[in-house]
Amino acid sequence: MLCLNVEDLYPQDKRGRITAKGGAIVWIHWHSGTAQLLPRLIARRTRGPLFLADRKAPAGTFTLDVCSETGRARLSYRRAEEIFEENTRLLANPLAPRRHRGPERLDALSVTSQCPDTRR
Repeated sequence: MLCLNVEDLYPQDKRGRITAKGGAIVWIHWHSGTAQLLPRLIARRTRGPLFLADRKAPAGTFTLDVCSETGRARLSYRRAEEIFEENTRLLANPLAPRRHRGPERLDALSVTSQCPDTRR
């Protein structure tokens, strides 16, 4: 997935083209929810890596892994894993503290208690 380029997307068909090892073409498909979020991810770019790092690419980064419009590098697998884990931690444990963020109020979370109501 991280090898996807903007120019390899066919949003009207909800699919994208990936060239696998050996040159084989593999098509990936997505649903309506992804189709609605894709324009925000692309952000008016016309080519280059779909998934970008937060920072500019360091000197010496392979040209195909740098967005020519933003200068940002393709997202690495290591960073993608970190982002995934950070954003799915609350699914596994809704009361777990988040890293890299300020404190949150518990009443702001939409968490339903699994405990019976004992206030009666």
